[in-house]
Amino acid sequence: MPVNESITLPADRLRPLADRYGTSLSAVARGIAFVVLSRYAAEDGPHDGADPTFGELLGQPGGPAATGTVSGADGGVRVEFPADLAGAGAGLPQCCAIALESLARDPGQRLSQIELLSPRERERVRHEFNQTATPFAADAGVYELVQAQAGRAPDALAVIDGDEALTYQELNGRANRLARHLRDRGVGRGDLVGVCLEPSADLVVAVLAVLKAGAAYVPLDPGYPARRLEFMVRDTGLRLVITSGSLLDRTPAQAHVLIEEDRPMVADTNLPPLAGPADLAYVMYTSGSTGTPKGVMIEHRSICRLIDGNWFAEVTEMDVVAQAASFSFDPFTFECWAALTSGARLVVLSRDTVLDAQKLKAAIRQHGISTIRLTASLFKQHVLDCPDLFTGVKTVLYGGEAIDRSVADRLVTGPWAPGSVVNGYGPTEATTYTSCHRVRPGDRPTMPIGRPISNTEVFVMDRYGGLAPVGIPGELWVGGPGVARGYWNQPGLTAQRFVSHPFAAGARVYRTGDLARWLPTGELEFLGRIDQQVKIRGYRIEPQEIESVLAGHEGVTAAVVDVREDVPGEKRLIAYYVTTGPVEGLRQWCQQRLPDYMVPSTFVAVDSFPLTPNGKLDRGALPAPGRVGRYVAPRNHVEETIVQTWVAVLGVPLVGVFDDFFDLGGHSLLAGQIASRLRRELGVEVRIRMILDAPTVAALAGQVGAAQPALPPITSRRARVPSARTLHRCRRDTRT
Repeated sequence: MPVNESITLPADRLRPLADRYGTSLSAVARGIAFVVLSRYAAEDGPHDGADPTFGELLGQPGGPAATGTVSGADGGVRVEFPADLAGAGAGLPQCCAIALESLARDPGQRLSQIELLSPRERERVRHEFNQTATPFAADAGVYELVQAQAGRAPDALAVIDGDEALTYQELNGRANRLARHLRDRGVGRGDLVGVCLEPSADLVVAVLAVLKAGAAYVPLDPGYPARRLEFMVRDTGLRLVITSGSLLDRTPAQAHVLIEEDRPMVADTNLPPLAGPADLAYVMYTSGSTGTPKGVMIEHRSICRLIDGNWFAEVTEMDVVAQAASFSFDPFTFECWAALTSGARLVVLSRDTVLDAQKLKAAIRQHGISTIRLTASLFKQHVLDCPDLFTGVKTVLYGGEAIDRSVADRLVTGPWAPGSVVNGYGPTEATTYTSCHRVRPGDRPTMPIGRPISNTEVFVMDRYGGLAPVGIPGELWVGGPGVARGYWNQPGLTAQRFVSHPFAAGARVYRTGDLARWLPTGELEFLGRIDQQVKIRGYRIEPQEIESVLAGHEGVTAAVVDVREDVPGEKRLIAYYVTTGPVEGLRQWCQQRLPDYMVPSTFVAVDSFPLTPNGKLDRGALPAPGRVGRYVAPRNHVEETIVQTWVAVLGVPLVGVFDDFFDLGGHSLLAGQIASRLRRELGVEVRIRMILDAPTVAALAGQVGAAQPALPPITSRRARVPSARTLHRCRRDTRT
């Protein structure tokens, strides 16, 4: 348990400063304590962007106010810091001593110039913690690494998608034919091509073909609202979108290429390379604080730095990698390209399979999956629901948000432990992963996010852009070849977030906005955000974007979106809005403009927003959501079973048959739990989409009544994976 830390600052070192500024020894000591604590990174600085001198600080009315106790002591003034600030080896007393010596040398320094690190500490946080240089394929395009694998092992299985399987030769050949077709359509180096497909082998072929054509792909999730897809197509100026006939109406591009079209007359040999390591590989959209999503530009070199020569999840030709992430989120980058550039097998999993622990367990056993990545929330939920889920798996990665570490600790020490469990951290702007931590039982209440991965620099910076000492919170800055080129069509935001490297001329770093601190071990601890961005179920969400959508409704005059955690571990978005009259259909309004994960679970009308004494929004005073509508009890066995399941999974005391799943805090991960339980209880095939499309007990009961009997579970511990030759023969036989 952390304890208070203290230091006695010598009177003979304080007195020259006290005499210089006409104040007491205690005032100087209090000022030094303030200097140390004021360097903590935060959204709002203590001086509103000003950088006063130490003398100006002492001259402020009332003097500086520091969190800590200052009292007289023999030979000096004692400064004591409370336990909540003294943890993680913060070394606050040492910082005070160094700051005092810095001021003794130059009393006229501004707060940003006062030294807090010893030369040894500076060496540690700048160099020792960042010794990550490792040889990697820095001079190649990602597609060239896949081509090389196809040349080395053409008959090895590359992609499995249900009953369909592609060898490396078949994958490479199909991608070559499509790439030639794209070039014939005018696609060239530096162009952008949209890809709007469901998770499938076709999707893998499409993205590889775009890269081979010299272009970069733009993921377009067919599940996104039409307005969001329209914005992404318009923002990138897409002329061409690769899609399927069933999804042709989802994107308003000038022209489409249908993935299912056969092109037997087009050569399937490798094309002359166009794109190199510094060319764009993809533009991926994330939530934007300005009210619209922003496109992150990632180059080939950044992907190669992620997948080649790393230690956190080694993938070889012996591995089977699960393709479990949405194409529109950057974990797909690791799953797809780490597998295909190393000769591994990539197994495409449906969303229903990923969200259902029992179905996922069956898929892992059936395909012999050795590497899988899940969001932190889903990882926690699945381990609790199915403790032996990852038995026999080599590497399990999770991340995207902070969760209670006890679940991971129990997994790695229990009888069903996989070979390795890795907690991964990284923003999209730094190409999927920045730091990783191999989980081991520890005594820290929170799980570290680890140390920088290969060829990655991490700096924890104070509010003035200086290095923060070990244990002192600061903003996390990321450097190295994994840093994105910037934001598509947003030079202002790019300049704000991608700044000059503090220690390397000509290089850049990305300012993440994440609050972190170094631990004495050289690992990082994630502490939160310095702005309002949130992570829910692994999704990065800017509340301002949702607020902008709400404010666009003609009946809403103002809106605030907040995150509540009324049930421990279950975060949900709540929309508060001010209106001049009754407003209906806000959920539908948001569903037409935002992805499902950004639609608030509950909408609460308020007369006005509570404010703090200084006029800022008081989020702590926003009211808790109440019941919506009147209670109606279940009327038959099916409704009663659904109600009992919702009560257990959603953690609410009472559910009526017309209560809304989303209003009660439901989301896709919980829908997976509910579907699995109802399948067992009622013996029918309940799918996640049924719950999301029929979000009341009464509506869901109607769908359940018409559902097919549940499929029997796979009971074998591990099915034999067929060879490439067998699958190829089966595919050929079924097509003749």
